[in-house]
Amino acid sequence: MTTLLAGLLGLLAAWALTVPLHRFKEFRPLGRRDLTDEAGLDIRAVRRHARYARSTHDVKGTDVVPVLSWLLPGRVGATRAPASVLAIQVGIPLSVALTALRFDSVALVVAYGWFCVMAVAVAVTDARILLIPWWMPWVGAAGAAVLLPLATAVGDLPAERVLWAAGSAAGAFGFFFVLFVAAPGKLGFSDVRLMVPIGAFVGFISPLLVLWALMIGSVLGIVGGIASRAATGERHFAFGPALCGGALVAIWLSEQLVG
Repeated sequence: MTTLLAGLLGLLAAWALTVPLHRFKEFRPLGRRDLTDEAGLDIRAVRRHARYARSTHDVKGTDVVPVLSWLLPGRVGATRAPASVLAIQVGIPLSVALTALRFDSVALVVAYGWFCVMAVAVAVTDARILLIPWWMPWVGAAGAAVLLPLATAVGDLPAERVLWAAGSAAGAFGFFFVLFVAAPGKLGFSDVRLMVPIGAFVGFISPLLVLWALMIGSVLGIVGGIASRAATGERHFAFGPALCGGALVAIWLSEQLVG
């Protein structure tokens, strides 16, 4: 019952977030990303009208009703919803339901459900525009700062797990910051920020699990990068989905990975 309820709540959250997440567009002063990079100009995520490709219709909540919008043509260009809508509306409820299967404590399901919503939102946005809005990882980190100590108190868990979370968040951020400085242009600073909530939520279970999350995420990133290069020819690809995917897989398999 908890799993079903978690999935339904996740579906409602996904529906509520579908239109806002499609408002983010990539802003770059020059036409091509590589030219903008070489000129040292700012590339950032900005909020615009929520529109699909090749459509001038402003998407509304009624256009993205779960299930119906996946199957039936709508007013949005007389086409079905794009893959990004499906990714949000399947990814969030599925990940929340799997999380409910993993944890017995309702407080932990709530805490890690928050992480699931953030992870899918980050992954879909990064996959769409190759950028993560600067505030998204901090929203995830704020949730960790409130929900993980609360889950510790409610579930009568060892208090040191909060220290594990804080230390893992700092360590993961520091490690990626070193990579960011050592290899300019290879890693976005949004990925560095993303390691704060990932480190906190994964490290709360076990600091060792953070290493598993990074290894799984790296494998997913390599596969995704090769696929992206083959499909588009672009040297840039979204690393955020791989990092979030690695973290989620590590959380779901944590009993098998670290006991």
